[in-house]
Amino acid sequence: ANYGPMVTSLPFYIREDDPPAKREILRAALKLFSTRGLVATSIRDIARESGYTNPALYKHFAGKDALALHLFETCHARVWQACSAALAAGATFDQQLEGYVGQWLELVDRHPEVIGFLSDSARVLWPRANPRVRRQTMIGLARTLAQHAAPSAGGRGAAMKVEAAAACLEGTLAELARMIAVGVVEGPATRWKSVLVALFKRLAV
Repeated sequence: ANYGPMVTSLPFYIREDDPPAKREILRAALKLFSTRGLVATSIRDIARESGYTNPALYKHFAGKDALALHLFETCHARVWQACSAALAAGATFDQQLEGYVGQWLELVDRHPEVIGFLSDSARVLWPRANPRVRRQTMIGLARTLAQHAAPSAGGRGAAMKVEAAAACLEGTLAELARMIAVGVVEGPATRWKSVLVALFKRLAV
């Protein structure tokens, strides 16, 4: 039987119109950045891993820093968009919390190298990111969720509680991803969804 051409899904940091060389360079760079780190990865390493020469890499990017920044901005934007959509899909606080936490945990399971890269390189790359990207923060989404938990609250104390709740939510999710990555906590990440949702519901009260 002829089942037609096999469909191969692209990683979400690669665009459909990216040429083959650029695709492989992006794959290789993300793999090396997420396992070795930015400093320990050279242009030569990326060229070797991708199977393309240094000149082929420079055809698409000005250098390692430009490549790393492109990957960072693209990965962050896609992660933010996915989590923002999950948050917006909920009509109630409980639905928003379930959707947001569930989406983040799914991303950790499906794209661990992306989450690891974003976490490890944020200190260096975030200040250099495009202002449009920097307006789309994960802590901003967590803050929106925390505000929805107590929409009628006002005053400085309430604002501080929102900030603390948002920091607890985002920090816990990020740390869980790191703990799973290094084997301190057992995955998959989605197995922790009900525990985390229950924890954050208590926190929001």
